[in-house]
Amino acid sequence: MKNKLFEIFSQNFQPSHFIRFGENRDLNLYLGRDDKNNFALEFRGKYVPVKIVGSDVISVYQGKSADHYVLRFSLENAELLEYFCTFCQDLLDSTVNLKIDDIAYKTLCSRYFAWKKLFKPHSGSLSDTEIIGLIGELLFMKEYMIPQWGITKSLESWMGPERSHKDFSTESEWYEIKAINTGKETVRISSIEQLDGNEDGCLAVYCLEKMSPSFSGIKLNTLVSELMNTMGSPINRETLLSKLSLYNFDFSPEYDNFVYSKVGFSMYKITEHFPRLCRSSVPMSISKVQYDIVLSEIEEFKV
Repeated sequence: MKNKLFEIFSQNFQPSHFIRFGENRDLNLYLGRDDKNNFALEFRGKYVPVKIVGSDVISVYQGKSADHYVLRFSLENAELLEYFCTFCQDLLDSTVNLKIDDIAYKTLCSRYFAWKKLFKPHSGSLSDTEIIGLIGELLFMKEYMIPQWGITKSLESWMGPERSHKDFSTESEWYEIKAINTGKETVRISSIEQLDGNEDGCLAVYCLEKMSPSFSGIKLNTLVSELMNTMGSPINRETLLSKLSLYNFDFSPEYDNFVYSKVGFSMYKITEHFPRLCRSSVPMSISKVQYDIVLSEIEEFKV
């Protein structure tokens, strides 16, 4: 999903040409292209600059004009324009109510540092299994948790990045999320604790079919960008960024080759009668257990 900034950047800007943009007329924020013809966001104001180190994906320029300083973020990899737009929108949203240049400058720097770890050059370190697993958790947050619990509580309950035994847990419910390829008849439970607990929980299963890169389907990068655009507050965006970094996620163009179509979704209630292994029934001398559940055999627990 491309935001409105994508359309602005897609205009035929000449090098070093910028247009003023943003709802806050107390600050001088501009969009355009730098002298190397890279897409860029620029802030002009009166403040005390500090040293900022750019990256291979987003470079940082700081300079001084006759009566003001210039802070510029430039995109070095045009393939990431869609996600750079999300980054720029976050910067604009974070300064929309600010009136003092020095405070705006510090805020822009802080937001850049938060985003920097998600813009790494040609990383793509996630495996196929990790990609589809993360897609499943993000889909569940978008489609179920946020409508049920709201944005802030959904983010707080998302424990998957912290390698907790449950992917989501609130004060009254817990959820374990699985994403499987279409045609697969089982889900892998990778530890005893995943479905064990004193309270009832839910097992949510997404069935995803892998498509060609040209298919207009679900992509990890786009899903992250869509969620980022719905976070509302800078604090929520900061929380989402931090949790994604725990997965070693970055906006690698390689992930756009993994495109999926959602074929199905099912949720199962985990009660004392659900077929699962519990720590109380497994000898303490056994420290690690993995097992598969046949989906056709748990239809009676489907919510």
